[in-house]
Amino acid sequence: MAPDDFVVDFLSLEDFQRSLQSRVTQAFAALTAETSPPGADQPALGEFHDAVGTAERHRVLHDEYVARLRRLVDALTVAQAATADIIRVYRDVDALNAANAQQIGGAIGAVSEALDDGRDHG
Repeated sequence: MAPDDFVVDFLSLEDFQRSLQSRVTQAFAALTAETSPPGADQPALGEFHDAVGTAERHRVLHDEYVARLRRLVDALTVAQAATADIIRVYRDVDALNAANAQQIGGAIGAVSEALDDGRDHG
């Protein structure tokens, strides 16, 4: 195989896509848990100075965590769609190459028959 050649393993890509689906599901579940009660609720810490500061810090960390989960879900979804496109494109190319190989074989066979006057050497 030449250095610039590579092989696409459809089964590995499909396994990877299934793995991505389970990760999307997990990340989305975590996002849902953090954006709906009770995960989205502020802790009831009271009104004294340290409690208010702690609650504010909790809100900031929670918002950062939710933003990261959203980015993760988006990235995994995009990766899954890209993987599906790669599988589709390479399957189409593989089918095209197989068809081209059959066409070439058919053309060569016709040339051979014409050169041999249709005689079978078997």
